Amino acid sequence: MNLASVGRRLGAPGVWVLAALAYLPALTAAPGRMPTDTKLYLYLDPGRLIADAPFSWDTRQFAGWVPHQTIAYLWPSGPWFWVFEQIGIPDWIAHRLWIGTILLLGGLGVRWAAKLLGLTGAAATVAGLVFATSPYILPYISRTSVMLLPWAGVGWLVGLTIRAATRRSWRDVALFGLVVLTIGAVNAAALALVAPAPVLWLLHAAWQRTITWRQAWVTALQLGAISLLVSLWWIVMLLVQGRYGADVLAFSETLDAVSLTSVSTETLRGLGYWLFYVRDPYGFATTASLDYMARISVILAGYGLLGLCLLGLAITRWSQRRFAAMLVFAGIVLAVGVHPIDSPSPLMQPLADSALGLALRSSTRALPLSTFGLALGAGALVAAVGTVRLRWRPWAAAVVAAFAIANLPALWTGGFVDPALERDQDVPGAWTEASATLDAGDLEARVLQV
Repeated sequence: MNLASVGRRLGAPGVWVLAALAYLPALTAAPGRMPTDTKLYLYLDPGRLIADAPFSWDTRQFAGWVPHQTIAYLWPSGPWFWVFEQIGIPDWIAHRLWIGTILLLGGLGVRWAAKLLGLTGAAATVAGLVFATSPYILPYISRTSVMLLPWAGVGWLVGLTIRAATRRSWRDVALFGLVVLTIGAVNAAALALVAPAPVLWLLHAAWQRTITWRQAWVTALQLGAISLLVSLWWIVMLLVQGRYGADVLAFSETLDAVSLTSVSTETLRGLGYWLFYVRDPYGFATTASLDYMARISVILAGYGLLGLCLLGLAITRWSQRRFAAMLVFAGIVLAVGVHPIDSPSPLMQPLADSALGLALRSSTRALPLSTFGLALGAGALVAAVGTVRLRWRPWAAAVVAAFAIANLPALWTGGFVDPALERDQDVPGAWTEASATLDAGDLEARVLQV
């Protein structure tokens, strides 16, 4: 299969291309093995996790405990794994379908938004492919995959904002709320850092006179109101946890440590998250990170792809390129955050010594904004090449796709399951026996686990 035929395939059946890139690498990575992803309870007993999630007090641990963010597993991750458990699907398959679906929805959302923004065919598919293959996913995919939900939702949020503003339909507002309901509960900061995307489009569209300023304000109020309404269930629980639970922020990673790696040269590549670079005597916290620090081919592919994306934003006459550029600018500024901690930018200085700065400390969770903008730039470049000479469009699409795929070696190396984090699908029998013995004993006693 030559590059031109690959390019043609990126046009009409783009959904199948994105599905293959999402599901095949996931399902072929470490069959029968599980990473230590998110919560062990999701796989051992999702029904119990769902049953416990609505309550703000748990007497079964630490002589009473206010759970931290457990309510987030009421939707969508808890029901996902509960359904697969009920129909007898092995945990590892349920997990791979979970991460494959997240990646597919992320790519499809950007592809759909790109079409609404004026890109069509191969250009829109390339935008979705560049987004879906971003190395941004690597620190999360085997450790905290639920944190990728805001990343997967950003394209859908922008697309529904466009429709809500131009069609003035409450159906689009309701669908926007459904997306926020699905992606927002697990981490408030991650949701807040992708929220600028629909706002930036409203500002851009009003400035460009695609819509009136009144339409922009009305749409913003509608979407803001529905977002608050569908988020109250976890906001209230988060407030309870913040007031009565453990001071999680004070006893986990510091702002200094988190901001150390969020430099602009890394964030432009979709990297910069501190857990991507941490290393102990056993190895890197994210095994795939070594490729981006030591393999020249991967480094060149990453910067080559970045160059193509920026070229699409710089030289094309696409009417939406200002919006894409705004996404890139906002994403990088927010992602860099207070780096360097001893001399942050004047814009971010107020966050350096504030509780808000500590709450938003993982600033690289704003990278879905810049990755989205760069992906649109790649699509715009493919579209522009097609206007010069139609026969070149498949080749341009194939070249950009090749750079994007080369920039994510995890697609063919099994990196969707980090070898440093994997385990057997089933827990050791001795653990199960010990748990059963404890459950059969005095429930008022406490247990020390060494």
